[in-house]
Amino acid sequence: MQQSALRYFLEVARTGSVSAAADRLHVAASAVSRQISKLEEELGSPLFERRSRGMTLTHAGRLLESYAQRATLESDQIVSEIRELNSATRGHIRLGVTEGLAVSFIPEMIHAFRTERPQVLFDLKVLAPGDVVRSVQDGEVDIGISFSLSPDGGVKVQWQQPMLAYAIASPDHPLVGRGPVSTTELFEYPIAILDDATTIKKVLDIFCATKGITLAPVVSSTNIASLLSFCRLGGAITFSTYISVRRAVRDGHIAIVPLKETSFLKRNLQIQTMLGRTLPQSAQDFIAFVVSELRRPEAIRPPLA
Repeated sequence: MQQSALRYFLEVARTGSVSAAADRLHVAASAVSRQISKLEEELGSPLFERRSRGMTLTHAGRLLESYAQRATLESDQIVSEIRELNSATRGHIRLGVTEGLAVSFIPEMIHAFRTERPQVLFDLKVLAPGDVVRSVQDGEVDIGISFSLSPDGGVKVQWQQPMLAYAIASPDHPLVGRGPVSTTELFEYPIAILDDATTIKKVLDIFCATKGITLAPVVSSTNIASLLSFCRLGGAITFSTYISVRRAVRDGHIAIVPLKETSFLKRNLQIQTMLGRTLPQSAQDFIAFVVSELRRPEAIRPPLA
């Protein structure tokens, strides 16, 4: 199978249309159709179901899509690594992470990694948890890092660990400095929370349901930075893992409210890659670098925990 035929096939799979794929590839639609027909003839099986609303993959098409994604990525990887032998660049890592991790933790990791490997370039995409998984599956990112409530299929989990979430408030909040407080006391104060698409909102809803608590946040948002700013002003309490806010805690901008229920809002942090794909060495090194940081207890838990 020729690389160009696989590229045409993948574009039709992504767009669901020969004409749309041709537009994106800047070639004639007839050229795309011809390559798809040759692939189907070579494989002896239809790759698409032709429908009035577009083209959808058959089972054989889905199998080929998985292979073609890996083959294209590995081909691009080899070309890139050969070209980099005689250039100043030594690696390009594409990351897909959820927003809480993008506020502080991942920028800290990129900065620390580039202190040792300044030639490595990064592309950072901030995505919803489900979109992180999809982007890894589709090869749009090399590494996905996100919180998960259940095992995710279609990706290889390179590393995972349960992560506690903590109550976050202004340093001047009445609950700060009192020692561990109960959730009953906590919910007597205004709460701000991320929206329904986030894993932390889902586990908070489950917790409140089991405790018979009616959650009425004074602010809900898609943006964790906005919630942290609101809480810093004293407007409410929000929830976050320590790694997402540790720099702001160290700088004294916000504070941790310790809770008596230490397993409150536990989720799994996962590092994900595409199934069957061999990552570039720079990406493998970055995963090892991040994991080494996450294995340090003081890196993931506040001093009071």
